[in-house]
Parts: sequence; C-alpha cells; structure tokens
Amino acid sequence: MTTLSLTRRHGVPWLFIGLAASLALNAFVIGALATDAFRFSAAEKRHVNFELRWLEERLAPNDFAVVAAAVASARPEAERHFASLRALRQELGELAAAPEPDRTAIDLKLVEIRAAQSAMVAGLQATVVDSLLSLPAPARATLVNDLETNGD
Repeated sequence: MTTLSLTRRHGVPWLFIGLAASLALNAFVIGALATDAFRFSAAEKRHVNFELRWLEERLAPNDFAVVAAAVASARPEAERHFASLRALRQELGELAAAPEPDRTAIDLKLVEIRAAQSAMVAGLQATVVDSLLSLPAPARATLVNDLETNGD
C-alpha cells in the first residue's frame, strides 16, 4: 500500500501526459483539416465572386440578385471544374516530383491546366453575361453610366 501511495505522489502521471498529448494532437489535426477545407472553399468562392464583384455596386439590388442567382445555379458546374483542376495539378505535381522529370509531359500538362481554367472562366462569364442580358435595358444601362462616371 505504501508503494502505491508513493508512486502516486512522486511518480510521473503518465496517464495525464498521454491524455494531454492526445488532445493536443487531435486539436492540431482538426485545425489542419478545417484550415485546408477553408482554403479550398475560399479559393473557389474567390473565383466565382470575382465575376460578381464588379456588378454589385453597379446594379440595383434586385438586378444584382438575378445575376447572383444565375451564378449560384452554375456552382455545381464550377465545382466540377475545380475538382478537375485539382486533379490536373496533382498530376502535374507527380510529373514534377519524378526523379527525372519529363519536361515535355510537364508542358503538355500545363497546356491542359490552362485549357481547363479557360473553360471554367468562359463558362462563368457566359453565365454572368446571359443573366445580364435577361435584365431590362435600363438596368443594363446603369453599367455603362457607372463606368463612365467612375472610370473603372
């Protein structure tokens, strides 16, 4: 009995150290996963919002809502483009990480990535323009007037 009480008073509380280390590791992993998810989410939104940003201050709120709704409805297609781009970049990374990288294959992969990016941007721009063209002429006229006064 004396040995047990001495171990508790003077021994290292390994259970508590292990528990603290486990909690710290779990917090780190959860933080890394959350940061990674936020980074991809923020990057994807940034590309989509770029097309909307120039319209937000130039259109009336209800007209802007029409364009924003059209862009939101195109989000699944944009997400497919982003997934494709991630896969292409992964392939590019694998090509570049090879012990003896094949420059020709890397250049071809870069062409493929640029084509995929261009297709994504073209699709998004077409969605924005189509929704703008669905607005009445006076609503679209505010785009020109605002550009003339602000010089943007």
